[in-house]
Amino acid sequence: MAGGIQPGTVATDKYAKKLDQQLKDTAQELKSYYADNDRIVHQRKLLKDQIPGGKGACEPDGGVWFVDGKLVAVFEAKKQNLGGNAIERWFKNNTIVKTINSNASYVTFASGPGAQEDEVIGKTLNVVHLNGFNKLILGDNSTFLKPSGFTTKFIKDIMIETIEASL
Repeated sequence: MAGGIQPGTVATDKYAKKLDQQLKDTAQELKSYYADNDRIVHQRKLLKDQIPGGKGACEPDGGVWFVDGKLVAVFEAKKQNLGGNAIERWFKNNTIVKTINSNASYVTFASGPGAQEDEVIGKTLNVVHLNGFNKLILGDNSTFLKPSGFTTKFIKDIMIETIEASL
């Protein structure tokens, strides 16, 4: 049998959908909140002409955020079980973002049994999180690990802190 996601199947469940929706909803709320601030722009995804080389795609769950035309923040949701390689797709978006702006804050909210330092996400992302997990590191990669998921308030607070630090 071939590896990867098989035809007719999906790599998501109700917990992954909930986390994705929390980020999407919070991004929309913050887009409205910052609507009067013309320095801040939210996009659902990077456009082809914004991606170095013009190929590929980058559509993080919480979107991409610009301040004064500069990409400053990206918010991603990842739900990971104990097995599988869902987190490895994280590197594609992160590479695109860091190529555009190496000082962009790339913030990931990771849930599920694999969202622990000694499990899949912690082991896979350790190389790009040498300052640790579960803390906001502005201008770098920050991943919050919580197997049971996050409150929307926690997600919103981190997103606001990240965006406002870029002003």
